[in-house]
Amino acid sequence: MTVLVTGASGKVGSRVVAELTGRDIPVRAASRRSQFRLDWTEPAGWDRVLDGVRCAFLVVPGGDDGHRNVSGLGRQVIRFLDQAAKHGMESVVLMTALGMQYAPEQVEQRAVELCLQNSGMRWTILRPNWFHQNLSEGVMHELATANDGVLALPLEEATCSLVDARDIAAVAATALIGDHHGREYDLTGPEALTFERIAQLTSASSLAVRAYQPVTDGQFTAAARALGWDAAYVAQLSELFATIRTGAAAQLTADVAQVLGRDPVSLHQFLQDPAHCP
Repeated sequence: MTVLVTGASGKVGSRVVAELTGRDIPVRAASRRSQFRLDWTEPAGWDRVLDGVRCAFLVVPGGDDGHRNVSGLGRQVIRFLDQAAKHGMESVVLMTALGMQYAPEQVEQRAVELCLQNSGMRWTILRPNWFHQNLSEGVMHELATANDGVLALPLEEATCSLVDARDIAAVAATALIGDHHGREYDLTGPEALTFERIAQLTSASSLAVRAYQPVTDGQFTAAARALGWDAAYVAQLSELFATIRTGAAAQLTADVAQVLGRDPVSLHQFLQDPAHCP
């Protein structure tokens, strides 16, 4: 069985590839920069990506890939699912985002979830919280690096149960090779922390985030746009931050432990890993 992994160069996709490879599962790694090139705006190349695979890890594209405007790509993912079914795809593990089951059908990631659930294929949905890796290689790292180590976000005292991308990948690999049809997993870390506390912990590490400063939405937007980030992506982040302020990112679930038989990686454990904090 060869598993198709989309977003194979991303934070989670690259780790799914590593997890499957470590379990001696053949992988077809697909991204805009891989041998099996997958560009959501170029359907003509999809047949080559799909040929001969029956199982896939699917990521709805996000704006953190070069901070592009990815609006509308959810509709392309739905077209891809339809084409995958015609190629004989049997099962898909889909990754969206925490709380997506409560989003209206017009939200692209929710629309993809519903399409998959009604596709006739076997399916599993993963809905992770923000990643630890956003501190080391993602949006929070970039913001802090550009601001002398200060992470300035419009989050006030909100808390977030950051989850490790390696845990997400391990859950994905387990679902891909096991029987998890019809399951929906909300993936969080073991504790919900304020961003001030997160910055306190990372300040003792080699990561760029040294301190936290709450700012207004307008201040965040101005700083992000000054970095050259796409306006639609910045607006998407602002909407996400508004959701986090409601407490939606503070929830803790047992789903990682249920699937993997162990506790999820904590921020303290993440920071002790020399791969991230040499």
